[in-house]
Amino acid sequence: MLGQVMHRSARLPSVLRAVGRLVLPQQCAGCGRPDHALCRRCAALLGEPRRCEELTLHLGTQDLLPAQPQRAPLPTWALGVYAGPVRHAVLAWKSGGRPDLARPLTEAMERAASVMTEIERPTATGPVLVVPAPSGAARRRAGRFVVGELADAFGKGVARVTGAPVAVVDPLRRRSGGDHLLGAAARSRDRAGAVRCRGRLPRGAVCMVIDDVVTTGATLAACAEALRVAGGSVVGAVVLAVTAPPGAGSSNCQP
Repeated sequence: MLGQVMHRSARLPSVLRAVGRLVLPQQCAGCGRPDHALCRRCAALLGEPRRCEELTLHLGTQDLLPAQPQRAPLPTWALGVYAGPVRHAVLAWKSGGRPDLARPLTEAMERAASVMTEIERPTATGPVLVVPAPSGAARRRAGRFVVGELADAFGKGVARVTGAPVAVVDPLRRRSGGDHLLGAAARSRDRAGAVRCRGRLPRGAVCMVIDDVVTTGATLAACAEALRVAGGSVVGAVVLAVTAPPGAGSSNCQP
């Protein structure tokens, strides 16, 4: 009986939060305006996807794999700047406190599939594989695998835009670590080999990597390399938001 009482008590806060959402007016996660999960003005900050990989070069991503031939940066598109209302919204969704944000954020990612019309794909192509960046086991167990939801939305958009066979797959895993304490260049070196792909990919598979935020580009570069090793052809990455480098202001991507 004690176990049952404790179990029910543990559920009480979530029940109260659900009731609270029915009683109290919903607030925009970006600016606090009432009656919207994400108001029109804040949602507009996640607009047309724009190229942003050049902004990560100064952070040392080019020396991620010093033993390999130097590669051009992975073509990367972002929908907005990771600051202000966008940052508030992404963090609120990732924390699990605002599941109502899933709809506006995944809809923005689905629209971002328009970038596929800009990508030059290999002549002999296989299926388009949409691959979420790896998330930790704890986040998955908690049901907060938001990157997976973004990948599902992007895959839906790709199927609509291209009419090509599309599959959302989740083969990437990473080791745990505290690289958030490292500098940018050290973080890039630390990420080398930190992402692995479980198994081989279909022959001729064209891969797009999806993540929520890009800062140094080190994670995306490690994901791309792991997919290449597994036989994939990685043609780009799409993220909700990019962390602009110091001095870049609010213009995060190429016009």
